[in-house]
Amino acid sequence: MQSRVAAVLVTHNSQQWITETIASVLAQTQAPMSIVVIDDRSTDNTINLLEQQAALSAIPFHVRQSTSSSRNITTRIASNFVQGVQVAADLGADLVALGDHDDTWQPDRIARQCELLDQHPQALMVASDGNLVGSGRLDNWEGTLRGTFPVPSDWPSLGPVEQLRYTLRQSIATGGASMLRPRNFAGGLQVPSGWLHDRWWSLVAVVRGGMVIDEGIVINYLVQSGQQVGLATGGQGKPLAGRLATAAASPVRGARKLADLHEHLRPLAQSKELRAQLSWVRLVRNLSSN
Repeated sequence: MQSRVAAVLVTHNSQQWITETIASVLAQTQAPMSIVVIDDRSTDNTINLLEQQAALSAIPFHVRQSTSSSRNITTRIASNFVQGVQVAADLGADLVALGDHDDTWQPDRIARQCELLDQHPQALMVASDGNLVGSGRLDNWEGTLRGTFPVPSDWPSLGPVEQLRYTLRQSIATGGASMLRPRNFAGGLQVPSGWLHDRWWSLVAVVRGGMVIDEGIVINYLVQSGQQVGLATGGQGKPLAGRLATAAASPVRGARKLADLHEHLRPLAQSKELRAQLSWVRLVRNLSSN
């Protein structure tokens, strides 16, 4: 039996893009069972546009206000997506397709990712590719998300330890091009403070042996200078040396993230070998090596 899929979007002052984004979700060859939108304090016309879309949609449409009180942008965005995924799961969704408020979806996005996860019933997450569009693109970026989120071509044949060590050093997924199976996350759906949801969930998926890498294009990812997080902010695309320099400049934050990996990710690991990689000594060694 085909899995039931919900679409989850997070909005914030999204009036410029949200109508086109929603239209691309509604135009899917495999329709979602429901659309869940978490709005984060929009002060423009976003809510009115969402209510208009909900009134016209034959697909159940659920708009909720963000329950996050954090002033930290990264933490708040992650909390909003956690809230959206939990709402979708409570509504009966087996799978959840994540979306950013300013991206558009390829017509077969849901069908493609749903098929991949149905082929891998133990998987937690599929991370696909997307076209980079918009005026915020930089000349040295490749044309798709994989230019910023590279994954070895032999990923499926890598052992669990090699996959984890790679994922610790390099982001491999962007949320807007990902689909989750919430029930397989066990205790790993909640995202620690200071982490982005896609970064944390990809780590959880890898330590639980459930990350599917897909080279297919499923979205058009808008790159613009006004994004709160994303490629244009430079955070996700930093090479290892740049990330280590940032951590050195903020040792408290760096130490807290290492603690999250050791205290929250390590208990989710499915083998002794993976747990060993998340010991304090191995973490420092892995994150300091090229």
